[in-house]
Amino acid sequence: MTGGLDTEFMLDILPKLLRATWITIQISVLTVILSCVFGGLLSAWRILGGRVVRAVIYGFVEFTRGVPPLVQIALIYFALPRFGVVLNEFWTGVAALTFIGVGYTIEIVRSQVESLGRGQRDASLALGLSPWQTLFLVLMPQALRRILPPLTNELVNVIKASALLSVISVNELTKVANELIYIHFVVIEVLIELTVLYLVVVGSLMWLSRWLERRTAE
Repeated sequence: MTGGLDTEFMLDILPKLLRATWITIQISVLTVILSCVFGGLLSAWRILGGRVVRAVIYGFVEFTRGVPPLVQIALIYFALPRFGVVLNEFWTGVAALTFIGVGYTIEIVRSQVESLGRGQRDASLALGLSPWQTLFLVLMPQALRRILPPLTNELVNVIKASALLSVISVNELTKVANELIYIHFVVIEVLIELTVLYLVVVGSLMWLSRWLERRTAE
């Protein structure tokens, strides 16, 4: 016992929390990658698609932004099996967080691409590039610097929402921490380690974002 904290207990539970952190990291990495890939593609359809396609994607974006993450997670967890899609808790969690992340990514990418002047778009089209080539080869690379800061902020929020996956029995960091509290009736020591580990996960994503910003600025 040092400074009012049971450091021996904190060391004893650290391996369990680290294993849970690894699961949270895996979910976070997959969510970030899938959100960027599908969000980028759907944002392109949002910009260049037909009226019906744009309306459907707009509805999806408004749904993900308007419905609480916990409700979306529960909805996906119970809805997927109804459509014959049976996933374990881990992949259900990845699917749910990706669903949320894609909604935010679409709008961020769209708004930043459309904030570029029309001159470059018109010039690219005049040179013979198709609208899709113009979007992916000319506009998106230039918009990347503008996209990274807001996109990172939203993806950090999505990663922090991984704590809600405990409601569908994903053995991520928050679920394991809660179990330790209930079993040992020790709160502050568990919360301290939980906080530090989340800061490490989120801080790593923020560091990566700043590194990418520096690279795109060169």
